[in-house]
Formats: sequence, C-alpha cells, structure tokens
Amino acid sequence: MVNDEFRRGTDTPRRSRGSYYTRRRKHRLGATSTGGGFRSVSPQFMRRVKNRPALRHLGYLHAMIRAIAVAGVLVALFYGGQYGYQKALTSPALSVQSVRLHQVPTMLIEPVRARMKPAYGQNLLALDLLSLRRSIEELPAVRSAGVRRVLPSGLVVSIEARQPVALVVGEQRSYVVDRDAVVLDAYEDGHSRLPEIRVVDGGELQSAPGHYLTEDPTFGRSIIAAIGVVEWLAASDGALPRSVQHLRVDTSGVVMVNTRMEIVVGDEKNMDSKMSAVRSLLYANPPTERSVIDARFTDMLVVRALPNELE
Repeated sequence: MVNDEFRRGTDTPRRSRGSYYTRRRKHRLGATSTGGGFRSVSPQFMRRVKNRPALRHLGYLHAMIRAIAVAGVLVALFYGGQYGYQKALTSPALSVQSVRLHQVPTMLIEPVRARMKPAYGQNLLALDLLSLRRSIEELPAVRSAGVRRVLPSGLVVSIEARQPVALVVGEQRSYVVDRDAVVLDAYEDGHSRLPEIRVVDGGELQSAPGHYLTEDPTFGRSIIAAIGVVEWLAASDGALPRSVQHLRVDTSGVVMVNTRMEIVVGDEKNMDSKMSAVRSLLYANPPTERSVIDARFTDMLVVRALPNELE
C-alpha cells in the first residue's frame, strides 16, 4: 500500500538540476538575469538598498575615493611630464653633436653645412627646425628642404635641389635658370653646355641668384615660354630634321635658330602641332635658301627669306 507521502512525491513534477540553479540565480539578491551575462537590479532590491543609509553612504564614499585617486594619478603624470621635459631641455646628453646630409648634391654640401653651424651645441628638443629649414631654402639652388631630429644628439637634412635647364644670355650678363626661371648662377660671359636662350635687346635684363627672371616686365613671360620650348626639345629628341643651335626671344616671341632657318613658334603651347606642320613642310618642299618659318598659327605657315644681315 502506497502511503500519502510517497503519492505526493510522485505527483509533484520533477525539476532538473539546471532549472534549480537558474531559479536560484534569478532570485539571488533580488536580481533578474538579462540573458547576456549582465544583471539588472530589481525594484525590490533597490527599495531595500534605499532603506539602508549605511550601505548607500558607503557607495558614495567608494565613488569619491575612486574619483580622487584618478585625479591624483592624472595630476602626478602631468607634473611628472613637465618636470622631465624641463630636465631634458637642460640635459647635455641631448645637445646637437652631428648633422647628417641625406640626398644633398655635391655643390650644396658646403653651403648647407654653413647654414647648419648655429645648430651645433644647442639642445635638440629646444631647436627651432622651421627656422633652420627656411634658412636652407634661402639658397638659390634649393627647391625645398627638410630637417628632422634623431635622438639623442643628431639632425638629418634632406634637400630637393633645383636642376639647371637653360642659360639665359643677355647683352651684359648670362643667367643659369631652372624650369621655374629661378636664377641659380650668373656669369659675365655666356659659355655653358646648357641650351641657350638669347634675349634680343636684353641689355636691361638684371637679376641675381635666387630671384626669378619672370619678374622682368619686358621679357619675363617670353623667358618662361622659351624654357617650355627647351623642355619640349629635350623630351622630343630627333623631332626636327635639323638641330636647333639656340633660342631667341624677341618681339615675335620664341624663335628656334639654326644655320639654315629660323622657326618662329611664339610660345610653348601646341608645340606638337606646330612642329608637325613644320616637318611636313620641310619634307615636302624644303626651302632652298635661308628662311624664316612662322609657325605661330598651326593651320597656316608663313615662309619668307631671311635677310643676309640677320643671323
């Protein structure tokens, strides 16, 4: 015969161990599970905490202690950094002892070293790199410069140099210029292996290293055009059946000159079209005597004889 106690045990549904621990975790401290590992505090628990001033005051105290500790650490780091920086500014271990030149042309080594002499012995951290860079860029042959620190006591200088492309010949002086018409050097005579740009009536053409020839109100724009023609000739070697001895800048613009003819191109624009028309003319009907070919207009070429007194 089955007693009542046993019957009650069999009638009660059995619950698994997992459901037991789930129910225990759910009701522990009045917290409810959110399913993602975090717990949200139930309203019953919050009422219980609010009714216990000691527990509430202890939470406030812990929060204040944490805030004060964090603020103290930040202040200590700030003043420690300031103190370390001030010590580094007066440390002899950080004084500049060496300057290394990186990608500096041979002709610029001595001028750049002369501009870097004031940096020797100064503190590496207190050094004004911007003023040093500007001092180097004042050199006529320097397009841009860079100066950077190398701990503990070094500097590295890198240079982008201007490349000479032409020799502009005036009546009194000659100037070596780069593609931007910046004067790199000046000579009393015009002897150079660079392509020559001869300026007619250029007696008043005055400049100095580091200045732009484009500042000249009379010939500035024509000189830029002539430099563009020089670069076109260098890029299209063999495009003309006869070599160009030099370029001339006069009232008609840029003129290409050799022993047999002169080709007036005016400026550096549409050089491919202009020279294509000139090549067609020279191959189909070449002039039999010294001539001037006006190629300023690509759709029409004007050919006239060159007077004997002109060169």
